[in-house]
Amino acid sequence: AAGGPLAAPPEAGPTVDRLATLLAEAGAPPHRPELGTLVAEVPLDEAARAEAAERVAAVDEEAVRLRSAVKSRDGFTTTHLVSPYSRYLARWCARRGYTPNQVTTASLLTALVAAGCAATGERWGFVTAGVLLLASFVLDCADGQLARYALRYSTLGAWLDATFDRAKEYAFYAGLALGAARSDDDVWALALGAMILGTCRHIVDFAFNEAHPPSPSGGAANALSGRLDRIGWTVWARRMIVLPIGERWLLIAVLTALTTPRTTLVVLLVAAGFAGCYTTAGRLLRSLRSRGTAPGAPEALAGLADSGPLALAAARVPL
Repeated sequence: AAGGPLAAPPEAGPTVDRLATLLAEAGAPPHRPELGTLVAEVPLDEAARAEAAERVAAVDEEAVRLRSAVKSRDGFTTTHLVSPYSRYLARWCARRGYTPNQVTTASLLTALVAAGCAATGERWGFVTAGVLLLASFVLDCADGQLARYALRYSTLGAWLDATFDRAKEYAFYAGLALGAARSDDDVWALALGAMILGTCRHIVDFAFNEAHPPSPSGGAANALSGRLDRIGWTVWARRMIVLPIGERWLLIAVLTALTTPRTTLVVLLVAAGFAGCYTTAGRLLRSLRSRGTAPGAPEALAGLADSGPLALAAARVPL
């Protein structure tokens, strides 16, 4: 534990509470999860034990597991159009022994088939591609919900989810470009622009969060966000305006089914560019008010750069 040696536990209170107090005083406070409707008590006598058992029996743990499988802060599309039923898909997978990584792989394969349909350049192909892209997103939501429902987290799973998300999206852009080429419309520059813009946004997201963790004391940006949260509709508007994956894939799927690849990519670039400007403005405001970077931020950013052996060797060459 950080800080120093633990003192002898105080005499008053349950042992668990006393140890938690000592750990906090030593500089290593234990994590206190949000219980919600769950019950966690240390009864000290038979009456308290009976009362605690009655409260435990009154909780529908299955309903709690289903609710907990869904992220509390997600985009409008994910929260209202996907999660109400994808959580049941996650439970179905858990009861049949499927793993989150298997669902992640199924999402990737579905998106690749969608990209292949878009590459046909036919209207039926574009419509099918849009439907399959939405199906892929449902599976993409279900894999994380399955991990939370079954408590099957892994570093590999998180890496696969993030990597496959980018692979699915960029493969679909390539499919749109191939489909447009069948009608003698060259949109490869737009497709590559969408890939580059998406890559830059994600790298900036990861880098900023590593260098500037949320401040517990808040700041001007957090204070403004708190005031806006009191106006209900602004919460969803601000979550949608940054164009998270749910809103982005819904936009791509609908435009693919109803319009042309060129229209789809142009609208996507405009929307993603506006979202990037919006998030950059907010981060600049946070950075100006920040008192420094997080401990270990340089090492974390170096890891994100992933320069590789060639870049490291070139850095050692004297100029």
